[in-house]
Amino acid sequence: MNLRRLLLILAGAALTFAAISARSPRVAAHPSARAVVSDEVQLSAEKSLGSPTAPIKLVVYDDYECPACGQFYEQTLRLMIDSYVADGKVYLVHRDFPLPMHQYSRQAARWVNAAARIGKFEAVERALFDNQMAWSEYGSEEPKGNMKPLVESALTPAEFKRVEHIMQGCESNDHAELKTCAVDAEIQRNIAAGELIPITQTPTWVVSYRGQNYPPEPRGVAWPLLKQFFDQLLSQK
Repeated sequence: MNLRRLLLILAGAALTFAAISARSPRVAAHPSARAVVSDEVQLSAEKSLGSPTAPIKLVVYDDYECPACGQFYEQTLRLMIDSYVADGKVYLVHRDFPLPMHQYSRQAARWVNAAARIGKFEAVERALFDNQMAWSEYGSEEPKGNMKPLVESALTPAEFKRVEHIMQGCESNDHAELKTCAVDAEIQRNIAAGELIPITQTPTWVVSYRGQNYPPEPRGVAWPLLKQFFDQLLSQK
């Protein structure tokens, strides 16, 4: 059974995020996108979890300030990370797709990419998603956009010092690529890869199983539904 058919059959019982995801605008592919996409290793090596030899690969394009992305992470990806990723069944790859409509999404991606450079991608991603309402424009806490304390709390003092050093020149919330920010080139490569799909909303996720690629899914999905699809894939000989 293919992915789209399974989603349609179980849609009535599944918790999906179409209503929240609809807040994200459609994104047109940039004509120069293909020119700036780098190779797969460069795009995925620092922001991935699990074994690259796992039979299932899940690539997720998301925006750290997107409410639907936060729900997808908390209600699906965390459960998957603790089970199917840990068990070697799924290789999870994160790709950044910060939307200009979200004021602090680019800055959040910078913090995560800086942490990824010292091998702390998962810790900082979890800190930002777990506390999304504490720093995002949708939360009630002030000052908005204040991610630094959350990043610091997720790292040791020595680790945070290294991340802070990488973040020098990355203080702006500007969505334009900044020549002074060391991690913006990686973010731009992620965005360019997404534009080739093209990404129409966040989150969008792409599954492949032993070399067979499935169509991108531009919405969140509940873990029981995704798990059922994965189990069907894994049962194939």
